[in-house]
Amino acid sequence: MKQATFFLLLSFFLSCQSASKTERRQNADSSGITPDFIEGLYINTKTIRDKKRWSLLFQVMKDAGMNTAVVDMQPYPPTPEQVAEAKALGFYMVARVVNFEGGLIEKTPNANLMVSIQKSIRKACELGFPEIQLDYIRYADGGTNFSMSYEKRYESILGIIKDHKEKTKDSCSKDTRWTADVFGRVPFIENDVIGQKVEPFSEELNGLYPMLYPSHFYGLTKRVADPYGTIKDGLDLTVKRAKQGTKAIAWVQGFNMMVGPSKLTYTDYIKAQMQGAKDSLGHGFIVWNAGNEYIDTMNAYEKYKSEPNPNNQKLTKNEN
Repeated sequence: MKQATFFLLLSFFLSCQSASKTERRQNADSSGITPDFIEGLYINTKTIRDKKRWSLLFQVMKDAGMNTAVVDMQPYPPTPEQVAEAKALGFYMVARVVNFEGGLIEKTPNANLMVSIQKSIRKACELGFPEIQLDYIRYADGGTNFSMSYEKRYESILGIIKDHKEKTKDSCSKDTRWTADVFGRVPFIENDVIGQKVEPFSEELNGLYPMLYPSHFYGLTKRVADPYGTIKDGLDLTVKRAKQGTKAIAWVQGFNMMVGPSKLTYTDYIKAQMQGAKDSLGHGFIVWNAGNEYIDTMNAYEKYKSEPNPNNQKLTKNEN
């Protein structure tokens, strides 16, 4: 993509605050096929509700070479026209469905909440999303007031996933892919009180998205300072521990938090994470920025696509 065109589009995207009508386009045949290597962004409710912003962001992503979008389903899902537009551009569309904001604090979830979650899952399937990504599908990280073994916690969370799949069969086809977000520490440890574990999750799900933000490895100086290695190691461990055939896609950090210890610029920090995913055994990355502020991310992506990575060169040299 020509650099001038890229910045023009991105500038226009950031300046657009009002919604406009989007053009209806037919679905691309390839939009339901999982890319061999996922490269994409998280799309929030603000972007969904501003149709011009949606259109411009997807065009920028397309022109840059990205292939995937993870899209919020709550509280306002995208319209059929928006989904069709993204698919027409060739994007693989993933529906993000939040389960228990902050984590489940009781042994079992409220029945009305389960109905609400499953309503959002049905909506995503009816809109034509080929993949349902379950977020916050876990117990709270501390703060629960009940005693429950690790194994019982895993069984309970898996039971919720199975219930979602069973109760939404009227809308979701047998070809629907089911995935989940997991804490970034989960691939690195044996057991976790939140009820997430690579091995049992991979028996029930088609893919896992570990949230490997280096900034969130509190107290682990090496992880915080090494964005490349943290992403690569996290994906490698996920693939090695998971059932064969399970996809492992990293959530990478597209926000400026604890970047300093890496001694990298913010742009290079994001780029290093992308390269870590590329050099791993995993299957891609999605960049998270809660506000969908992606100028630095797109600059990083452009460098990632066009420049060799020093860490990668060094690893290759050492292996030889």
